[in-house]
Amino acid sequence: MHHGENGGPKGDLYIVVHIKHNPIYVRNGDNVICDIPVTVTQATLGADLDIPMVDGTIEKFRIPEGTQTGAKFRIKQKGFTSINKGYRGDFIFNIVVQTPKRLTKEQRELFEKLAKTMNEQPPVRRKSIFG
Repeated sequence: MHHGENGGPKGDLYIVVHIKHNPIYVRNGDNVICDIPVTVTQATLGADLDIPMVDGTIEKFRIPEGTQTGAKFRIKQKGFTSINKGYRGDFIFNIVVQTPKRLTKEQRELFEKLAKTMNEQPPVRRKSIFG
């Protein structure tokens, strides 16, 4: 046991902790949240993804076919351990479908053929009652 300065009584120890911002993960309580980019084909057909965890490990996760941008998935008990409650939070990730910016001639032709088979039309803009 140590005495206080100049022979003073024992006292409290104050520690200041600075948490470094992470550009990939966001903490929400004991949960970890992040965005996971996927390709158009992965989102359309479904895919097995390698999801990077905060501790450096990888979790395999299958997204279903037809997954849309903004879809949220949860891997239970892969977040942070609660200090006071003893349970572990979840790892929640949002899907972000990445649209290709440049296509080869062959890729463009394939997308055009696909669009024809799906009878795609531009979305109809409806006027609201507010104009």
